[in-house]
Amino acid sequence: MKKDLRVQKTLNAIDNAIITLLEKKSFESITIQDISSEAMINRGTFYTYYKDKYELIESYQNSMMTDIEQLLYKNITGSSFKDVDENDLNNTILKVFQYLKDNRKRVLVIANSLGSAELAKYFSQHMFDFYKVKSREFGVELDSEIFTDYLITYITNAHIGILLKWLKGGCEESIEVMAMFIETFTINGVLKTVGI
Repeated sequence: MKKDLRVQKTLNAIDNAIITLLEKKSFESITIQDISSEAMINRGTFYTYYKDKYELIESYQNSMMTDIEQLLYKNITGSSFKDVDENDLNNTILKVFQYLKDNRKRVLVIANSLGSAELAKYFSQHMFDFYKVKSREFGVELDSEIFTDYLITYITNAHIGILLKWLKGGCEESIEVMAMFIETFTINGVLKTVGI
C-alpha cells in the first residue's frame, strides 16, 4: 500500500510539473530534465514511468478517452434512439462536461502539447467510432454510408470545438449551460436554433 502511495505521489508530481512548465514554455522546448527538476525527482524516476514526454501525453490521452467512453457507453443504451431517456442523455452530457472540467488542466496539457487540431482529430476519431456504433445499435438508417460518415464527422468536430473553447475560456459557463448548448445544437440543429 505504501508503495502505491509513493507511486501516486510521483505521478502527481510529474503531472503538476508538466502543467507548471507549459505555463512558461512550449511543449517542444520542455526537456525531461525540466520535468524532473520541477517534479523534484531524478531523471531515472521519470523513465521508470514514461519512455519520453510524448508517452506521458499519450497516457493522458488514453486515460481521458477511456474515461469518457465508459461514461458514454454505460449511460447511453437501448435498442433505438427512442429508447434513450432524455434525462439519461442530459445527465450523460453533464457527466462528460463535469469530467472535462475536473480534468481541465490535463486536457489543456494534451491540447498544448499536440496542438488543438491534433487533439480534435484524436478525440473526433474516438467520438466518430462511438456515434457509428450507436447509430448501428439504434438502427439509424441514413441515405448512404458516405452521408453517415460526413454527418458524424460534422457532429464530432462541432462538439470538440465547443469543448475546447469552453476549457480554454476557463469553464466560465456552467456545465448545465454547456450541456444545453450541445443538446440544443445537436438535436435542434444550428439553423433552427437561431430561427432560420
